[in-house]
Amino acid sequence: MTEASVIFNIAVIFIAALIGGLIAETLRQSPLIGYILGGILAGPYVSGAINELEIVQGFADIGVILLMFTLGIEFSLTQLSRVKKVAVGGGLLQIALLVLIVVVLGQQMGLSVYQSLFLGCALSISSTMIVLRVLGDQGELSSVYGQIMIGILIVQDLAVVLMVSVLPRLHQFSYQEIPHLLATLSIAALLILMILLLAPRIIPMLLEKAAQGSNNDIFLLLALSLGLGVALLAQAVGLSVSLGAFLAGLIITESDYAHEMLGKIVSLRDAFVILFFVSVGMMVNPQTLFQNWSLLIMALVIIIPLKFCVFFIIMRLFGYQTRIAFYVGMGMMQTGEFSFVMAKIGLDKQLIAPTLYNVILASTLISILLTPLFFKVAPGLYKKLQKIRWLAAIFKDPEIDLQGYTEKELSGHVIVCGYGRAGYQVGNALQQLQVPYMVIEYDHTAISKLKAQQIPYIYGDAANELVLKHAFPEQASLAILALPDIYTNQQVIRGLKKYNQDIKILGRAQNYWEKKTLYEAGAWEVIQPEEEAGLQMVRHMILHLHLDPESVVDYLENLYFKDYHEIMHHQVPFNKDKEPLKIRSYKLHESPLSGSKLRDSGIREASGCSVVTIKKNDGEVIINPHSNECISNGDTLIVMGSNAQLNAFASFILPRTNTSPYQAFKPVVDQGS
Repeated sequence: MTEASVIFNIAVIFIAALIGGLIAETLRQSPLIGYILGGILAGPYVSGAINELEIVQGFADIGVILLMFTLGIEFSLTQLSRVKKVAVGGGLLQIALLVLIVVVLGQQMGLSVYQSLFLGCALSISSTMIVLRVLGDQGELSSVYGQIMIGILIVQDLAVVLMVSVLPRLHQFSYQEIPHLLATLSIAALLILMILLLAPRIIPMLLEKAAQGSNNDIFLLLALSLGLGVALLAQAVGLSVSLGAFLAGLIITESDYAHEMLGKIVSLRDAFVILFFVSVGMMVNPQTLFQNWSLLIMALVIIIPLKFCVFFIIMRLFGYQTRIAFYVGMGMMQTGEFSFVMAKIGLDKQLIAPTLYNVILASTLISILLTPLFFKVAPGLYKKLQKIRWLAAIFKDPEIDLQGYTEKELSGHVIVCGYGRAGYQVGNALQQLQVPYMVIEYDHTAISKLKAQQIPYIYGDAANELVLKHAFPEQASLAILALPDIYTNQQVIRGLKKYNQDIKILGRAQNYWEKKTLYEAGAWEVIQPEEEAGLQMVRHMILHLHLDPESVVDYLENLYFKDYHEIMHHQVPFNKDKEPLKIRSYKLHESPLSGSKLRDSGIREASGCSVVTIKKNDGEVIINPHSNECISNGDTLIVMGSNAQLNAFASFILPRTNTSPYQAFKPVVDQGS
C-alpha cells in the first residue's frame, strides 16, 4: 500500500463520516448512526471508494483503545463497587442464560450442541464500544443504570478471554489441552493483578516526572504509551485490547494528573473513534442483507427481544426497580464486536456455514446501528408501557419506610426526588432546619444511608405515579428534583401536578433547552448549575472592581430581562402571566433607616420589594445582601419589584427622606412595562 493510498483512504473515511454525521444531525439522530451509514456508502460493497480494509481496521483498533483508556480515566472504582454484585452475579447469569437458551433453540433448528454453544457465546456479549459511547454522549455514565451496564460489560470482556481460549479447543478436546488452558487463564489473571497492584505505585511517579518537564509533548507521549502499551500487553496474554486499555485508565484515575492526561488525548481519541464506527459500516454488504432477509429478520426478532428479556428479568431478580431494569435491557440488547471474532473463528473451523456467518455479521451490525435509537426511545416507551393494564403487575407498589412519621405528620413536607450529591445536600439542610421531608430513591446504596440516618424514604422510581402517590404530594408544600436526566424530571413534574396543581417544584437543568423544557412541564424554579456558578463569579467580580452602582443596576436589569424575555418568547406557562419586574436605585439621606438591619427595616413587609444590592458609602458593593446587613446614610439601595411594589416602596420610604420620588426611583432601564 502506497503513502498516497493511505492518505486517500483516510480522507474518504472522514468525508464519509462528515456527510453521515450531518445527515444524522439533520434528522436529529445519534451521530454514530451517521458514521456507520457513511461507512456503508464508502465501503467496498457500495461505492467501492475504499477496498483495503486492513489499514482502516488498524486505525479503528487505535480508536477502541483510546476510548477505553479515557473511559478508564473517567471511571471510579468506588462507583463500580456500588454495583459489583449485580455486575458479577448478573453478568455471569446473563451469559449462562443466553447460552442455554440459544443451545436449546439451536437443537430445535438442527444445529449440533457445539455449534449452538458457539453461537450462544457469540450472541451473549454486548457491544462495549457502542454502549459506553452512547452513555457518555448522554451524560449517563454515572447514573445507576449506566454503572450497572459498565460493570456487566467489564465482566463480559473478562468472559471473552475464557470463551476465546476454550471454545475453539472444545471441538477436538483432549485432556492434553487442560494444562495449556489453565496456563493461559493464570497468565491473564496474573497480568490483571500486577496492573492493579503494582502500576499505581509506578505510574504516578512517571506522570509527575513528565509534568515537571519543559516539553509538553512528553506528557502526551506518556499517555499514548500507557494506553497502547497495556492494551497490547493484555492482548499478548489472551485478554482483549479494550479491557487492557480500560485497566490502564483505571491505574491513573485517582492521580492528580488524570484530568490533564484526559485533556491531552480526548481530541485524538474522538478522531480515531470515528474511524472505528465508519469501519463497522464498511463491513456491511447490502446484497447479503437482501439475499438472506428472511433469516436476518428472524435472527433480529429472536436476538433483540431475547436479550432484553434476560437483562430485564435479571435486574428485577437483583432487586432493581422496573425503570432501571428497562433501561439496562434497552441498552444491552445488541450483540457486540466480539460476535465478529467468534463468527470468523466459526467460519474458519467450518463450524458455521457462510450464510449463517453473513447473518451473524449483518444482525450484529444492525443491532449496533439501532442501539442509539433504543437509548433515545427508552424513556418515552417506558412511560407508554406503564399505562398498559395487563402490565400493571410489573409495576409493583414501592417499599415505603416513614421512619416514625405518620401521613398526617408529613403534611406540608418537602419531597426530595433523588439522593445523590445534590439530594444529600438538600436533605441535610432540611434536617438541620427541622423541616419534615421524604426521599424517593431507587439506588440501593442511597437507601442504606437513608435507613441508617432514619430518614423517611420510598424505595422506587419517582417517575412512576404509583410511587409518587405514596409520598403524599397532595399534602406537600415543595418538591425538589435532584435527578440526573431531563426525561425523568419531566415525568416527575407531570406526576406531581396530577396530584397537586399548587405544589412548588424546584428542578435543575444542564443547559438552556433543559431549563425551558422543565418550565414548560410546570416547574416553579429551575437551577442551571453552570449559570449559577457564572453569576457567582460575576458577583465577586463586581465586588472587587468597585463599580458604579448605576452600572451594576444596568447590568442586573439587562441580565434579568434577557432571561425573562427568552422564557416568555418560548411561552413558558409559569412566567407568562407574571408582571415584569423592574430594578431601581435609591440613595439614603438622613434616613431613619440608618443603623437598622435589613430584616428589621420593614421594607419587605411594607412593599414586597427585594433589596438586591447595596452600594455602601465607602464604595463597597454588596450583592444579594444578608438580612443582617446594616443600612447607613449615604448607602445606595438597589431594589427589585413590580410597578405596584416599587410604588409601595416609594410611599413607605419617601417621608423619611428629602429626595423626590421622581429622582429616587427613575428606572435605569425601563423594560418590560
